[in-house]
Amino acid sequence: MSKRLFSFLIACFVFVPIQAQTVIQMVEDKGVYKVPCEVNGLKVKMVFDTGAAAVSLSQSLAEMMLDNDYISKSDFVGQAKSLTADGRIIDHTEITLHTVKIGDITLNNVRAVIINSQDTPLLFGQSAIQMLGEVSIKGDKLYIKSGGITSIGSSTNTHFEKWDAQNYTYSNYTYGFGWNLPTDYEWKRIEGMEKHTVFRAQGTPFTVFVNAQVADSSKDLWAIYEQYTALVEQLDVAAEKRTGLLVYERTFEKCNLIGQHAIKTTFKEYFKDSRYNEPMESYAEEYYVIMNGYIMTIALKMPKAVYDAVDCSDAIAEVFQGFRFSIKH
Repeated sequence: MSKRLFSFLIACFVFVPIQAQTVIQMVEDKGVYKVPCEVNGLKVKMVFDTGAAAVSLSQSLAEMMLDNDYISKSDFVGQAKSLTADGRIIDHTEITLHTVKIGDITLNNVRAVIINSQDTPLLFGQSAIQMLGEVSIKGDKLYIKSGGITSIGSSTNTHFEKWDAQNYTYSNYTYGFGWNLPTDYEWKRIEGMEKHTVFRAQGTPFTVFVNAQVADSSKDLWAIYEQYTALVEQLDVAAEKRTGLLVYERTFEKCNLIGQHAIKTTFKEYFKDSRYNEPMESYAEEYYVIMNGYIMTIALKMPKAVYDAVDCSDAIAEVFQGFRFSIKH
């Protein structure tokens, strides 16, 4: 397959806009502008407060998050007291938030406080603001400059994860993996589609992502191959009933991934929604592996029309070759 033909097909099937900077459209609520964001995957609106020392959550929100597994008891750091702007001393609980997403920026391991009050406002404070870099507000818009590299984690050189938007390399020190994406495509870090997605990027026509969930006592997927593949098929059926997404022609095979026993699966997806003129169809390849205490899904998807039109096997293999387990926390 010539690169000219491949580029032509990409242009026909997919178009991805690229933004030069992050612009957040704030929402007015009773005269106060708030920024839409996600805290550990939960969508909320927070007051962008440069005078607040930390991200602040209400007791009622924290209780709801705890009941619905957005936070766990292990995230709590301890009790403390703080001084308010009007001179009052109040009690609060300190907590670590795994992720705070604002626009296309993800901040990791953000210090936050839970104010022991049911109706305290949610504040996007300095513990998160300082991670963003240069920010400015004009009217109802928040502008975030990141110097050409999307600000991910505690800084662009975070100890926990790093996305280099110029060289298309990603490193995650928390989960112990990295991905060097091929420079033949213009990759962009994008927001994950699932709660357990820790990395997602798009480089036309491919979308790649990694999901990670805590593994049980098993350390070898080959030992539970039949049970695990049956579970995946059950989840396919449940997803179709819940969302209408049809997974078909799924195959499984035992394989090795960087010296580890893994399971490779390929499948196709079909989704019809009245919002779109044509159904959305895609081809996917995924690897399941247990590594560093997590069951990880390393996945690639692309439009089925492109996959059917040309032989993409070499290009797909090149993308997966850049995945690695060399990153250690």
